[in-house]
Amino acid sequence: MLFRSSEENNINKVEDAHPELIAFFNAMDEVFFSVDMTNSTLIQISDACENLYGYKPIDFLINNKLWFELIHPDDKHLASNEDEILRRGEPVNNAYRIIHKNGSVRWVEKKIIPGLNESGTLVRVDGITRDITLRKQNEEAQLETDARYRQIVENAQEGIWTIDVNNKTNFVNQKMADLLGYTPAEMIGKELFDFVDAEEKEFLIACMERRRKGAQENLNIRYKRKNGDDFWANISANPILDDEGQYKGALAMVIDITQRMASEEALKISEANLRTIFENTDTAYILFDLELKIVSFNALAQKYSESHNNQTLEVNKAIQDYFTPERWLFITETLKKVAAGEMINYELSYTKSDGFVQWHNVRWLNVKNNEGKNWGFILANKDITEAKSAALERERITADLIQHNNDLEQFTYIISHNLRAPVANIMGLADMLKEHDFDQEVRSEIVERVSRSISNIDVIIQDLNSILQARGAVNEKKETIYFDDVINSIKTSIYNTLVTKNVQFKCSFTEIESIFSIRSYIYSIFYNLSLNSVKYYRTDVPPVITIRSKLVDGEMEICFTDNGKGIDLEKNGEHLFGLYKRFDTTTEGKGMGLFMVKTQVEALGGSIKVKSKLNEGTEFTIRFKPRLVLPGV
Repeated sequence: MLFRSSEENNINKVEDAHPELIAFFNAMDEVFFSVDMTNSTLIQISDACENLYGYKPIDFLINNKLWFELIHPDDKHLASNEDEILRRGEPVNNAYRIIHKNGSVRWVEKKIIPGLNESGTLVRVDGITRDITLRKQNEEAQLETDARYRQIVENAQEGIWTIDVNNKTNFVNQKMADLLGYTPAEMIGKELFDFVDAEEKEFLIACMERRRKGAQENLNIRYKRKNGDDFWANISANPILDDEGQYKGALAMVIDITQRMASEEALKISEANLRTIFENTDTAYILFDLELKIVSFNALAQKYSESHNNQTLEVNKAIQDYFTPERWLFITETLKKVAAGEMINYELSYTKSDGFVQWHNVRWLNVKNNEGKNWGFILANKDITEAKSAALERERITADLIQHNNDLEQFTYIISHNLRAPVANIMGLADMLKEHDFDQEVRSEIVERVSRSISNIDVIIQDLNSILQARGAVNEKKETIYFDDVINSIKTSIYNTLVTKNVQFKCSFTEIESIFSIRSYIYSIFYNLSLNSVKYYRTDVPPVITIRSKLVDGEMEICFTDNGKGIDLEKNGEHLFGLYKRFDTTTEGKGMGLFMVKTQVEALGGSIKVKSKLNEGTEFTIRFKPRLVLPGV
């Protein structure tokens, strides 16, 4: 709707003459206006002004300076010279911010056409004002994005290089220019081939033909620096296509590999000299660089990798690919020590499917260049099964002799103490029956006492037999035993006790979940230690048994921790694992459990230690040498 001033008759004539045009103007989002410059009065303004400015047409009629007052204070200078331009007969095309009636700031674009009379005097102006806030916001956002991308490109650690369809350079970042010893301005407009020699140019021409066909490549190219030096670069090249898929140029990400190429060339010479030695030694060797990529290996190393890991060694392949993620953590720490100058040497065992155990001696060595700087690493692996088996057999025989001697001492003690009392009792009671004529009631009591003594002897003999059986079971067939299965089996066997005493098991076998051993031994060890925690629990707190496994210094460690009564180790520690040794008589038992645990752990080649505090709990720590698989060497 048009504004009606005091000159209502004139405006009515305009509306009557152009009703369709007026309706069209009022329906548009842009603000159309006309001003009588002779009298400085508003002739007409479209209703859209209320949406753009927040003010109605009547407001602009009452205050003919309102439009200027609404301009943002920082932008008023942009509109201050509009009248001067219009009086010269020139149109005005301006953009600035306004303050809406609700206080919001908007961007507007204003176009004004001057109307001059025959004498060249400005008598009228007609204009249109439109809201360009969204466009301005998009432009500013785009500027911010462009600036951010520019910052990323200029601060990139890689050289960035683009060429046009004619192979001419149209952009390089500062890093790229620095790599070649130029300034960016010196490189712009030059052909890609200007930075290589004649030999490399032929190679580049073939590469660019593939790029025009859409090929993406990663390759090494030898450039020439401004000073004439060779510069080796690894580039990741991609074609640049327009919206229709037409080739418009290429983009390359460039990395300096000059030092690496020089090192590899030197290594090739060195490798030729060492190859004969490598192939005629009884040790497997793998050589890899500081980027942990394989550089060389001998035939024996390949044989070990294929037989143990079912993987083929490949030059330039990452050494990490030949290790499990768990094993790689250990290797990473090892390489740090080797890089610091330490030579790492250790032994690994590998159990084959037929149960045969192979032993290998593994060494990690640091390789230095002529300047004494770290260049790479050597992994050496030697089969020492024959020597190790002989040494282990000697150790086993010695350990068996010591253990047999200890067993004899233990059995002698049992016979002299535990068997002597019931035997003496039987002999005394027998003499009484011979020498005295007792009535039937007394004779029955004596016979009952003899029977109990005989039962005690039988129990002791059974215990001795169990010990002997435990020693003999070490020759049983070994198999892979999962700890979770063992715990579930134990929970089932003592289910009622667990429910009655509200026992909780907290197990963590994520690092090591199984062991290659004798199932009956492992079950017995877990069972006796778990049952020990259940029997000697504290009544004031629910029993909690925590069991975890992990790899420590190349050995498997299993910890059993409880919150029970605890043990006075200062008083009883020396005899804790002794046969028939009991330190808490409030519960049933005969002192066999911990003795059997220690016996079976040691029979498996392990060790057991204990930590404990009264009324706080006990921790048993068992260590075994695990079944390790050689990591591709």
